[in-house]
Amino acid sequence: MIVNKSMYPLQTSFGVISKMQDKFATLQMQLGTGEKSSTLAGMGRDLPLSLSVRSRLDKIEGYSANIETVNLRLSFLDKTLTRFDKLEGEARNAAIQGQYGTGGINMATLPGLSKARFDEIVTMLNEDVAGRYLFGGTATDKAPLRDTETLLNGAGGKYGFKRVSELRAKADGVDDAHKLGRLQLPTPASDTVSLSEDGDHVFGLKLSNATTTASSSAIVITPPDVNASPATLNVQFVGQPTPGQSIAIGLTLPDGNETQVTLTASSDSSSAPGSFLVSDDLDEMAANFAAALKTGLEVVTQTELKAGSTFAAANDFFNESGIPKLPLGDPATELEDDTTGLAIRWYTGDTAANPRATVSSNIDDTARVNYGMQANESGFLRLIRSQAALAISEYPSEEAVRSKDMYEDLRLAAMALPEGADRDVKLAEYNAAVTADYRLSTGFFDGMAKRQQSELSESHNTETGSIEIITMEIGLAQGTLQSATTRHTDYKAQLDNLLSDIETVSKEDVAMEILALQTRLQASFQTTAMVSQLSLVNFL
Repeated sequence: MIVNKSMYPLQTSFGVISKMQDKFATLQMQLGTGEKSSTLAGMGRDLPLSLSVRSRLDKIEGYSANIETVNLRLSFLDKTLTRFDKLEGEARNAAIQGQYGTGGINMATLPGLSKARFDEIVTMLNEDVAGRYLFGGTATDKAPLRDTETLLNGAGGKYGFKRVSELRAKADGVDDAHKLGRLQLPTPASDTVSLSEDGDHVFGLKLSNATTTASSSAIVITPPDVNASPATLNVQFVGQPTPGQSIAIGLTLPDGNETQVTLTASSDSSSAPGSFLVSDDLDEMAANFAAALKTGLEVVTQTELKAGSTFAAANDFFNESGIPKLPLGDPATELEDDTTGLAIRWYTGDTAANPRATVSSNIDDTARVNYGMQANESGFLRLIRSQAALAISEYPSEEAVRSKDMYEDLRLAAMALPEGADRDVKLAEYNAAVTADYRLSTGFFDGMAKRQQSELSESHNTETGSIEIITMEIGLAQGTLQSATTRHTDYKAQLDNLLSDIETVSKEDVAMEILALQTRLQASFQTTAMVSQLSLVNFL
């Protein structure tokens, strides 16, 4: 039986032609797309390497996205820290001891300027980048600080810094100069003057030491016993000191600073403040010394102690934990955390010991960059505390002092007298009273300026958490990002070249292969067509 009239193996020929047509279609796809295959299966033995390279490129793309995001945040932080550093310098130069300005203009403008700087500090610490707050550590979903008015004046019935400062002033005995900073100075009943603290607590003035330039044959000082509670200092007059010799009593202020009251022996009954009248009567001389000491302590209470108390209150309110400390008792004897919520919480962010580690990002397989920031770091706290303290303080000018009713009454009473010695005496008393009061204002200003200078001194630059150290750490982080970016760029270029070699084809080679295949395919078609016509029947 004849199965096929043709002796030519047509089935095999058609199979070869079909394969060539498939190859032709593949070559056309490669010529059009430049890729070896449109499917993974078509990659053949190159598939594992292709997948590995693509996986690595995806990782680099993820790291690059992280770097771009972190770079944006670090750029913002860098600009903000630069402004903080400028603010620090501006604040230092805004209040300098002894520089009151014409008519006391520097004293008059300092509170307003300090409040403006404080508001700028709060605003910068509360700024966000794309909805993310950067100065609260891991707490990035809300502003870490309350607004300026709330911080200073409180809200919802809760104390702000100003009220806490008032409570601290009362606890330190500043609200009434006659409280002498909570020191007790009874009227001497003999030749000995005793000065003592009113209890074992952290408030008010603390006795530290006492010295005299007089000999022990005139004055005997019993220094305070550091182990005694309360501490007591005794000054005994056993003889008459020489005019010009002095007694200095050292005092520790609530903020840790030291001051002293120095009284000089004088034989002139009309001598200036800061002196006491010597006398042959030792009991009388002790009384003179006690009266002069009381006046000196009253001045210290309204100047140095007032400034020290204000800065101590700033430390109490703007502390690292965000929970204010309040004086307890009347008179206060304890300083404890406000656990009952009487005062607002100035800071609600993270309180980690290592702020930088609170926020980090992968920038490579083995590298991370840490850039967390907390508003309760020492550099920010120094700015916040000093500007808040100066913002709530007032320094009356000489004109303001003269306008007080008590002094205006003195002046009017003096001017009501006929011209002459009596009027001159009363006017002199009036001017002396005004000058003494104005010196309390300038003394307070000097105390505040000195503390701001100390708080914002360049000597703190090397401390952990200072603005300068934070800026340096951010700079190092930016340098790390830059290095990683360069490394990823170079590696990506290498991988792109490798992937191109694996997955793409040369269009010129493909075009040549198509022409060759086209020729073979045409020849196959013609041969198949011709041979398929042959048969044994036709031949016979």
